[in-house]
Amino acid sequence: MILTIYMSMFLVLACIDMGIKQYIEDTFEEDEERETLIPGLVLRKVHNKGFAFNILEHEPGIIRKSSVCAAAGILIYDCWLFLRKKRIVGKIGMMLVSAGAVSNLYDRLIRRTVIDYIGIKSEKKRISDLTANLADVYLTVGAVLTGMSGMAHRKKMKK
Repeated sequence: MILTIYMSMFLVLACIDMGIKQYIEDTFEEDEERETLIPGLVLRKVHNKGFAFNILEHEPGIIRKSSVCAAAGILIYDCWLFLRKKRIVGKIGMMLVSAGAVSNLYDRLIRRTVIDYIGIKSEKKRISDLTANLADVYLTVGAVLTGMSGMAHRKKMKK
């Protein structure tokens, strides 16, 4: 029953990000920027062919292969973790990591580029140039939760 809840949340989150990416792809021009109701937050369409900050953008084969390997590692860890009792925070974290990884992996394999769409308006150019997507947010929050869960679990095991 609990596994069904995690799987459902995973699918919903991945589909939300993938749906927004499709909307952005269909309705925005390249590098178009639109204001949102949240001050300082903008939507824009940016194609990212590399990892974060376009790292290795000129090596698409390496990007795809390492993304598939990372997703396989995440899947193996998910299988191990979800067979364990408790560790709820770790499971939520990995559900977020998995949703983000699947959404970005889909983009890398099918579209050959990840669509980023969340930007911040700032007086600092480096900050204004950053663009992400919900999958990136899922990955970041999920990694923090998973790390915190792991540290708490190790601390508990020492006692």
